[in-house]
Formats: sequence, structure tokens, C-alpha cells
Amino acid sequence: MKLNMDSVNGRGSMAKAAIGEALVDDIPAYRGGMLDMHMLERAFIALLNHKAWVAGAVLACLSAGLIATFLMTPLYTSTSRIEISPQAPVETDVEGAREKTLTNEIAFFNTQYSLLASRSLAQRTVRAGNLLNDKEFLAVYDLSEGQEGDGVPNSAQRAHMAERAEKILLEAVTIAPVRQSSLVDVSFSTPSPALSTKLTNLWVQQFVAANLDRRFAATSDARKFLEQRIIALRRNLEDSERELITYATTNGIITIEGKVDPISGRTVSERTLASADVEQVSEALGAARDARIAAESQLNSSTAAADSWSNNAVSGLRQRRAELSADVARLSAIFGDDYPELVSKKEQLATLNRSIEIETRRAQGINRETYAAAVKRERDLTTELDKITGKYRDQQRRSIEYAILQREVDTNRQLYDGLLQRYKEIGAAGVGTNNIAVVDTATPTRKPSSPNLLLNLAVALIAGLALAAAIVFLLEQLDQSIRDPSEVTDRFGLPLLGSIPKVDADDFEELLLDKKSSVYEAYLAAQTNLTFLTPHGAPRSFLLTSTRPAEGKSSSALSLASVFCQTNKKVILIDADIRSPSLNEMLGIENKIGLSNYLTGVENVSSLIAKSGEFGFDYMLAGPMPPNAAELFSSSRLGQLIDLLLEEYDHVILDAPPVLGLADGPLLARAVEGVMFTIDASSNSSRAIKSALNRLRQTGAQIYGALVTKVGRRNEIYGYGYGYGYGYGYGYGADKQQGNGDS
Repeated sequence: MKLNMDSVNGRGSMAKAAIGEALVDDIPAYRGGMLDMHMLERAFIALLNHKAWVAGAVLACLSAGLIATFLMTPLYTSTSRIEISPQAPVETDVEGAREKTLTNEIAFFNTQYSLLASRSLAQRTVRAGNLLNDKEFLAVYDLSEGQEGDGVPNSAQRAHMAERAEKILLEAVTIAPVRQSSLVDVSFSTPSPALSTKLTNLWVQQFVAANLDRRFAATSDARKFLEQRIIALRRNLEDSERELITYATTNGIITIEGKVDPISGRTVSERTLASADVEQVSEALGAARDARIAAESQLNSSTAAADSWSNNAVSGLRQRRAELSADVARLSAIFGDDYPELVSKKEQLATLNRSIEIETRRAQGINRETYAAAVKRERDLTTELDKITGKYRDQQRRSIEYAILQREVDTNRQLYDGLLQRYKEIGAAGVGTNNIAVVDTATPTRKPSSPNLLLNLAVALIAGLALAAAIVFLLEQLDQSIRDPSEVTDRFGLPLLGSIPKVDADDFEELLLDKKSSVYEAYLAAQTNLTFLTPHGAPRSFLLTSTRPAEGKSSSALSLASVFCQTNKKVILIDADIRSPSLNEMLGIENKIGLSNYLTGVENVSSLIAKSGEFGFDYMLAGPMPPNAAELFSSSRLGQLIDLLLEEYDHVILDAPPVLGLADGPLLARAVEGVMFTIDASSNSSRAIKSALNRLRQTGAQIYGALVTKVGRRNEIYGYGYGYGYGYGYGYGADKQQGNGDS
């Protein structure tokens, strides 16, 4: 039966997509990528894999630290503690002391720390302590070398010694501020306890003295400067005041009162005599205008009733007239016009009317006189206001220059008063108290502060761990092995069909036959994945190959054949590696006849097939090694054999030779449905694997996927370890002497 390769290739493409979808949930990289892995556990596994390098790096650094500790000169440290109050030196600005903000305090303390470690302070200490003549100091630091024969250094040598002494002091001093306080620790570390104490106390004393010198110099300079400025400002103030008074006298500007701004100290307004006159006349004119309007209103009234009613005499007469009018009206209604009492009442009423008319004319005359007087007063006040207003306007024009002179007087007075007050403050305070105080003086120590054995060993240990980490990282980067079986998809474009654990060779057969073992479970998973490769399930004919020998393909071929048999499938396993057969060694039989016999012309196929009672599958050994293996595989007999076997068997599995270096693998791949490529997890030959896959693809072979073997402890971090307690010494087919080697 001739196999249709086009249909096989089409089914293979569908199978590849199906197996990729089926296995995506089994690959940890798809579930969350590398970020989901436990980085600490991964690092721990890497350290275990390179524990020799780690131990070597740590031991080397510890040894170096130990040797350096014993070779170092012991140093004794003496410490003195001082307090620095955050107050600035005497200031000469007229705006007062600088605001003590947090930023200014930080700058102040940083300045003090810099002064404590300054070269000028080292020079003062060398001079004050006479260190160039101190025998102990010269002996400890070997400063007496290079002197002339009489032992007295010349001027050039002494200058050089002073420079060296300053550098020594700056290197030996340590400035350590105490956190969240105004305290500072000053320490010296020298080979002599007494010398350390002497230098520390001398350094602190000179710092205090230098601070006092700076404060005294600042105070003296400030007093001299202020004296000069006060004399000049007093002269300017006197001149400006004299000029202001002269100008006011010349222009008739008489100031009654002035107002001064309490904040700025400047004269903001002044009340002169002219302005006071304008105010008074304006107020009088307003009152006269109101009186004139009131008189005019009374005068223009038609009956002047409003003003008449205010006259008591007229009011009484009108009241009397009202009473008589009522009596006349009453009597007229009862009696006739000739009634005597009625006639008398009418005469009285006529007399009252004449009296009221006389009084009314007299009141109107008074209103006219009052209005005339109001008009005259208003006119007179208006004339007076126009007169003094003109005078005031003329004075206002001249007051511009007056205001300029007044501002100059105010400015000079402010400057003079400010500097005079500052001068008094400096005179009263003098140098003042020093803002630096010694809290603790230095005392000699009995134990050296360095070298510190424990500290040096700790530093050496940290350095060793860092070096070990760098080495492990470099080795891990150089390691191109398959640490994560799912990497075969990214590296080589192959679906992962299964990952096989690394077990001991002596236990392999027992584990394969034990359905509860990790080996059986791994191959069962691979067999399950194969069932998704084609529409009819697992491919009926396929081969297993690898890049190089000893990658576990022969053991995997035997294992898959055994697992297929456990699923009630009739399987035949063919050892197609006729150059280096291994199936006979794994089964423990002699390789007398087999595939090579059929390829060379033997027609009786059944005579070449035997059954494994232990594993349950049929097998065909490789047979004697022919001289022309590639030519035999190039013939059509191999395809005919597979077609013939497929009529009787469910699956035909070929154990093919490695791809690189031989032409057998690509030739065999053309006779089967597809290829299962076996990759050793510990292999570093990624380039060789890609080359082998390219050779297979060039022949048109359908590569179903990769089977990663020898997955051991180093792969456990990726979820592919089989922690069942089995050994790690077995490599599938690593050596034929192990009984189940691989070609």
C-alpha cells in the first residue's frame, strides 16, 4: 500500500495546531510567563547547580579578608563631642537678623561641618600643637626622614613637613554629626592612643578658637563700618532737614500737623495753615448756603403760613378768631342779625381779622430781611473761599518740591536710626558668647578600633556572595541548555509533546512497567498528546530521532511502544539505527537479523519480527550493519515495509539514527507520517538542534513536536521536576553498558 504524503502533510499541519492548543495549558510560560516563577527558588537552584563556584568565591574572599585583617596596622580612635548652636555671626544689615528657616539652618550646619574638616583648621592645629617638633607624631608618621645630617630641617623641608602633616590630619580626622541634634563627634584614628587623644582635643580647641576669632573680626569690622556710615548719614540728615525748612519758610508753607506711617516711618500727610483755612471756609459756606435755601423757601411760600403759625401772637389771634366764628355761626342759626350779642361777636371778629393781617405782613417783612442776610453771607463766604483757594492752589504747586525734600528727610532719618540702633546693639553685645561648646573631651582607648575582624569578615562574606552571584549569573547566561521544557516552542518553533524525568538506569525498566511511576506517567502524557496530532488520532507511523546520540530517543521509542500497548493497541517497534543499534541491548537479546536483512532482499517479514513478553509489543531489530546504510534507506523497500506492517499493526514506531552527521534520519522521515524530535534537557547545542531541524524540514518531513528528556532537579523551578525520590544519574541511552543506552 502506497502512503499518500500530501494527505500526511495536510493532517500534520492540522495536528500541529491542535497539539499547540491542547498543550498550551500544560506550559507554565503560557499561564503567566517568567514573571509567575519564584525568583528566589530559581536563584537557589542556580546556586546548587554551581555550588562549587559559589563555595570557591566565598572562601577566596573570606581568606583575603582574613589575611588583610592580620596585615593591617592597629588604629586607636579617640572621640570628642561638641555642640554647635544654630546662630549666625553678628550681622550688619539694617533689616535685622536673617530669618532662621529650615533651609538656612541646614546650610549653617553644613558650613560648620566643612569648617571642621578644612585645611585652614589643620594648619592652625599643626602650629598650635607644634607637631613638627612632636617626636611621637614625627615617629608615628615617619616625617623625620630626609632631613640633613645635623637633624635640623631647613626651611624647604619644614614647609614640606608642614604640608604632609596637614594631609595626615585631614585623612585621620572623622566628622560624624549626631542625627536630629546639634551635636557633632570629632574623632582621630592613629596607631597611638595618646596621640589620638591629643590630636582630637587639639583639633576641637582650635575649632572653638577659630570660631571666636571669626566672630571678633566680624564685630570689629561691623563697628568700624557702622561708625563711618553713621557719620555720613547724620550729615545727610542735617542737610536735608535744613533744606526742607528753608524751602517751607521761603514759600510760606506753615505745617500745623503731620502723620507718619508706623510701618515704613515715612511722612504720609501734612496739614498746613492754608489747607486748614480752606477747610473752615468751606464748612462755613456750606452752612450759609443751607440757611439761604431755607430762607428762600419761606419767602417763596404763597401765604407764609408755615412761618406765621410759628408766631405765638398770630397763632393766639387765629385761635380766638376760630372761637368767635363758631359763636357767630351758632347765634346766627338761632337769632336774627340784629341780636345784640351776635352784633358784638361780629365786631370782635372783624377786629381780630385786622390784627391777624397786620401781624402777617410784619412776619413776611422779617422773612425778606432774613433771606437778604443769608444771600449776603453766602456771597461773602464764596468770595473768601475763592481767595484762599487760589492761595492754597499756589501752595500746592510749590508743595511738590516740598514733598520731595520731605521724602529725602524721611529716608535719611530711617537709615540713620537703623544704623544707630545696630551700632548700639553691637556695642552692648560685643563678641558675645560662643555658639560652640565642648560636651565631652577625648580620652585614650585601650582597644584598637581597627582592624575589626568580624566586620572585615562580614564585608569579605558580602563581597564573596556578590562575586558568587556574578559568577552564577554569568554561567547561567552562558548555559544554553533547555532549563524550561516550554522553551522549545520559542527557540525551535516546536510544540512540547512531553517532558521525561531523569531517573537511574537500574530503575528504568521497573519504573516503566509501574503505572504509578513518574516515568510511566510522563510517557503516558506524551502518548495522550500524540492522539491529538491527526484526525484519526495518534499517527500510525512515526519515528523518533535526535540531534546527536545519547539524547534518550531509543529509550523513548521503547517506552512509547510499551505505553501504546497498555492502551490495547497493536504496536511494532523497529530499530532503524542500523549503524549503532540499541534495541537489542535494551531487550537483552542478540542482534542477528532485522531491518537490514529486509532492506537487502529478505521477503519473509514475519521471520524478522519477534514479540517482547515483558513490554507487550512486537519489534524488529536493526540486523547486521551493512556497508551502505544510506543507499538501503533510499530504496522503496522501507516504504513498502511500513505499508505492509500498517495492514496488521495499529502503530509502527521507528527508532531512527541522529540527524547530524548522517543521512539516514531525513531518508527515514520520508517513509512515515511524521517525526517526534527528542531533545536532551541538559544539551547546550541549540545551534546544532536548529541545524538538525532544518535538515528534516528540507526533506519535507512533518515534525510533530519535541520530547524533552532528562528533565532533572534543575528544571523543578519551571514545574517540570518529578520529585519522587529517584536518582539523577540516568541518561537515556548515555552508555550502552547501562543496559538501555541510546544511539
